[in-house]
Parts: sequence; C-alpha cells; structure tokens
Amino acid sequence: MRNAPSVVYPVGRCVFHAWLLGLLGALSALVWCLLLVGPRAAPDQFWSRSMSLAAMVACGVWACAAALSWVRSPEGVLVWNSELRRAEGNPQRGVWLWRNQTNAEDVPLCKLERVLDLQDRMLLYVKLANASTRWIWAERRCDPARWRDLRRALVSSRT
Repeated sequence: MRNAPSVVYPVGRCVFHAWLLGLLGALSALVWCLLLVGPRAAPDQFWSRSMSLAAMVACGVWACAAALSWVRSPEGVLVWNSELRRAEGNPQRGVWLWRNQTNAEDVPLCKLERVLDLQDRMLLYVKLANASTRWIWAERRCDPARWRDLRRALVSSRT
C-alpha cells in the first residue's frame, strides 16, 4: 500500500494493559504466597523469613510501579499526514505526528513501530524528534470507524 489516507487516531490508557498488569500482579502475589506458606526445612530460620519478606516487598514495589506506569501512560492523538513529505530529501510521502492532550502542537515522530499486533489492539514503539521514546497502546474501541485506516497507515509508513 503506497498512499494510505490521512488519519487522526486517539490513544490513551489501555484496558488490556491494565488487565495484563493485574494478571502479572496476581501471579507474583501467588508466588509470594507459595513462598510464605510452602514447605520449609525449618520454619523459624532467618533465611526463610527474609525470603518471604523480600518477596512481599518486591510484590508491593512491583504493584506500585505497575499502577504508576499505567496512570502515566501517554494520552494523545496519533496523526498520519499522507500529504507531507519526510525531511532530508526522502521521497516517501507521509509523516507521523504526535499530539498530547495538554499540548495542541504536533510533534513529528522519528520512528513508529508496531511491536505487538493483537488485531483489536496494538503496542506501538514511538520515538519523538527530541529523542524521547514512548510505548503506546492503541485500541480499536477508541475509534472503531478509523481503526482500519490506522492499520493501513502503519503498513504504508513502513514501505
């Protein structure tokens, strides 16, 4: 596909991402419980108690970090402008832009890659012009009418 239509697609906090983090948190809590109540050679040994405490602390730290990462997920709009040409004399048409919810100014993207494609949701790796990177989940439920246009633009921009 050469010239996909221009598309504006909203992205934000992904419900699937929250479920995935919750599942990983539940599995780590299960491992902690197994360490806590599992068979031990000597229940009053310092080693077994310190392992249980370390597992509990690690589980708590991970849960806080996971919740914080989900809350801080980038929210904004991905824009594919098929009429603009890329910089530096590249004949390929089309430019990806990022627009934050707080900032109405479009920021050109140096790189946009599909890392995981689950048909109804995609994990995208985004590199901004200022060299910062982001991981963005795009879901079909955000704009079902434009979902196929977004997928076409992603394929078009890779060629």
